[in-house]
Amino acid sequence: MDEKRPDYKEIGNRLRGLRRAFGNMNQQEWCAMHSIAQTQCSNWENGLRRISVDEAMKLCDIYGIDLDYIYRGKRDGLSENAAKLL
Repeated sequence: MDEKRPDYKEIGNRLRGLRRAFGNMNQQEWCAMHSIAQTQCSNWENGLRRISVDEAMKLCDIYGIDLDYIYRGKRDGLSENAAKLL
């Protein structure tokens, strides 16, 4: 049976948007700030891997977003600041 690789591009696009909205940092700067390996971040943003719940929760706490935004794109749980930026 041929297994299809999961596609996490929508999640990756939201993570890229988050990085750009909050400081417009390049990937290297953002990864250093959050102690994330750049390869890992690149895999997330390119939809090759899905960000773990633990890592996503850290970003939620920092940026005033919730898991529903990261994983599903739902904006109703965003802080006022995050809603304006994203």
